[in-house]
Amino acid sequence: MSTSNPFMIMVINMTIVFAVLYILSLLIQLVHYIDPTKKKKKTKRPAAPAPRKVVEPVAVVDDMATKTEIAIITAALTAYGCKDFEIKSIKKLT
Repeated sequence: MSTSNPFMIMVINMTIVFAVLYILSLLIQLVHYIDPTKKKKKTKRPAAPAPRKVVEPVAVVDDMATKTEIAIITAALTAYGCKDFEIKSIKKLT
């Protein structure tokens, strides 16, 4: 049975490839099913949730110097190439 039709050759090759992939997936599922190293599941009740701590809001100083510093730092980071970021806090090191 010799064929020179490239379409038929492609169909036969793709069928073989997908059949092998399917067999491999079945083997992988079998290994996962009979895995002797898998840890046993323990039925354990979840612990009571810890009480949440209330965080006090920090007073924000609203002056023009702070806003200007933040604008300068943001512009510098953007010019450096940092596009997707969010400034959460700025602290002086002095």
